[in-house]
Amino acid sequence: MFAKRMSKMTPDEEELIDRCIESYYNMIKYHRRQIIELSRRKIKDERCMECFDLEIINESGRSSKD
Repeated sequence: MFAKRMSKMTPDEEELIDRCIESYYNMIKYHRRQIIELSRRKIKDERCMECFDLEIINESGRSSKD
């Protein structure tokens, strides 16, 4: 009912579609790398905070937990 008949594409149209597909593919690769990098940074930060169980002492010599 809503289907359109596909007409023949010109070589220029095919080339444009191929370039668009390649561009989207490259964006996906970039975003995957960004997700991995940010995830690793987050894990690294969490690990560093867990590694040190330090008690901060202020200038008066008292800990912040008192």
